[in-house]
Amino acid sequence: MIVLLFIANIGCGQNSSNISSNLKDFEGIWLFIPPDWSNDTSFFAFDFINNSNRLTLYYEKDEKTISSLGPDIIGFAPQNKEIQRLSDLVEVGTRLYFFTPNPKTPNDSIKYFEEASPSCLAMYNGIAGEEEFSPPEKGKPNYFTFNFNGRENEYHQQIHHLPNLIVQALCRNSAEKIKLEAFLKIKYAMIKTIKTFLYKEPNIPSKMYLLQNDPVEVIEEKGNWLKIRYYPEKTNRWIGKTIEGWIKRSDVE
Repeated sequence: MIVLLFIANIGCGQNSSNISSNLKDFEGIWLFIPPDWSNDTSFFAFDFINNSNRLTLYYEKDEKTISSLGPDIIGFAPQNKEIQRLSDLVEVGTRLYFFTPNPKTPNDSIKYFEEASPSCLAMYNGIAGEEEFSPPEKGKPNYFTFNFNGRENEYHQQIHHLPNLIVQALCRNSAEKIKLEAFLKIKYAMIKTIKTFLYKEPNIPSKMYLLQNDPVEVIEEKGNWLKIRYYPEKTNRWIGKTIEGWIKRSDVE
């Protein structure tokens, strides 16, 4: 499945839209939305875009496993100019390119870099299937579409944070966890005790608590204490609230 999804990202976009997008608008966490005709619901795919880099994370639902591709170097092609070097890439445009980093290259000539995938038409808040742009409605998420080689648009919806089941899978795969934490500058952990009470401040207890296997973001460290953020879910959906507090470092893995 992952191989097929990656292959689908190969080709040169043929859409003739002249409406530009800005790379900074693509920053964040994005959930891939399979097209209506797809019957493959066996995975989740997430794109993480940070400055001029993209990392893609896959979660296999049946195996509950995590894998990733990237990070890639990304940027738009300038108008009326052929890309010769990575420094030719610009922050605003329609045609987005993806290159695999190469630490051994003597300079940034693209001849030293492998194309992670060739160019695509990239539309921020673009309406799928149309050459139009519109701002998100109040309370609605942002989204972007990629179009590779004139195929049906790939649709991605912006999300606030990673769902709990994804963070749980990350915490069980230390290599992928370290890779994503370094990319996002976020630390993740999972509660290992049966019941962990939260503290308003170190040594100042509250009535709130977390349960074993609850995933958290670590937002501050102070000696043997961690300040964490938890995203409560109901039937695997975020309820829109967060819980923050201090826990003992020994309560997480």
